Amino acid sequence: MKKTMKFAVAGLVLALMFVAAPKKAAAQFGVKAGLYTSQFSDIKDFKLKNNVGVQAGVLYKMHVLPSFVIQPELLYVAKEGKLEAKETGSPVQDGRYGLRFIQLPVGIQYGPNLVVARPFVQVVPYLSYAIGKGGLAGDWDDLNRLAYGIGLGAGVDVWKFQFNARYNWDFSKVGDGEKGLKVAGQEWKASKARGIEFSVAFIF
Repeated sequence: MKKTMKFAVAGLVLALMFVAAPKKAAAQFGVKAGLYTSQFSDIKDFKLKNNVGVQAGVLYKMHVLPSFVIQPELLYVAKEGKLEAKETGSPVQDGRYGLRFIQLPVGIQYGPNLVVARPFVQVVPYLSYAIGKGGLAGDWDDLNRLAYGIGLGAGVDVWKFQFNARYNWDFSKVGDGEKGLKVAGQEWKASKARGIEFSVAFIF
């Protein structure tokens, strides 16, 4: 119930952001793609290695004020981590752990228009829902399919292209809050995903 309430509040905040945008705000559509380096925290018997996934999707760019842009996106995001046993000869299984998400980030960007370019900084709250898994991910019953977090980063608009980099923190745990998640026979209750993304978008 508590988890449902958290997402209801988060969804309401996102809805209010759309409503608050001026009705006459200039808007543009775009497509984007990029790389997503992921890592998962707090895994007792594993060393954690970054693993590169992908992201791709569409965006809607709203110019709210001369220096402010609200940019909601709908993305497919693959978050993956490479796991290695801490001790040689350990019975713990090496391998990759991965989840695939549909993600709704809403970027709040601030940056001056310099005519030839618009550099900006951004805060990006997001909601995600897991639609696929691989490697050591375990059963869906042990996973928290709904995720939420925030990203911080920067980027630049040049002509019709947008170059973007940001660091993302998931606030939600990967495993189910009550039962936890077993990876290769080990409990993995407190793990959270984090990662850096690099993307390029084309704005129509």
